[in-house]
Amino acid sequence: MSEGTRTPESRTEQQLVRRRLRETLRPRPTGTQLIVGVLCLLLGLSIAAQVRQTDDSLEGASQQELVRLLDESGRHAADLEVTNSELDRTLETLRSGQEDDVAARDAAQQRLETLEIVAGTIPAHGRGIVVSIADPTGGVRSSTLLGVLQELRNAGAEVVQIDDVRVVASSSITTAADGRLVVDGSVLTAPYTIRAVGDPEVMEPALRIPGGAADSVTGDGGTLAVAIEPDVQIDATVELSEPEYSRVVK
Repeated sequence: MSEGTRTPESRTEQQLVRRRLRETLRPRPTGTQLIVGVLCLLLGLSIAAQVRQTDDSLEGASQQELVRLLDESGRHAADLEVTNSELDRTLETLRSGQEDDVAARDAAQQRLETLEIVAGTIPAHGRGIVVSIADPTGGVRSSTLLGVLQELRNAGAEVVQIDDVRVVASSSITTAADGRLVVDGSVLTAPYTIRAVGDPEVMEPALRIPGGAADSVTGDGGTLAVAIEPDVQIDATVELSEPEYSRVVK
């Protein structure tokens, strides 16, 4: 056995060694640990006091007071349910109003586009026909071309363009001094091309009715050819003039 290590022999020495060992292993709380412990103790006492106070207040209340408290709680819950229902109805009304506004705006926009197409202020396209009128002798009269246009309108043509001129309700077809045809001030050059958007199965047969538009063109020395197109492009537009005398009735 080394000199630095000695086994205690007497009982007194053994007890002294055990006492020193316990003191060495005993935890020594720091100042922070003491403060945390005190705070935890105070918090526990506070919670216990509050619980005891609540229990005491309920224990000391009469049956009538307990019934009153229960009734007030029930009324408060009912009021909250009513408020919640009112808020739900208000939210639904706002959502419905927004949907109605969107639908109204969409309908108004669609109506505006329809009116603009009819007025000729915007381009349009759709199923229709392309009519080509050859006039090698220059004998096709303005009344004959007007008859072709009228026949197309009667057959349901929605949008019509003659060469580069958009035909609208106020359009006119006349004859210039040199015999050439004029549409709204624009001189036409043969062959004349008419583009019409509508039901081609109705417009094409309408032009070929015996004694109708095609026969009138032939009688003037010209020929009329019709081609059915799945998508006829109407690019020409007109500018609306400001009314001088008419006013909107309010």
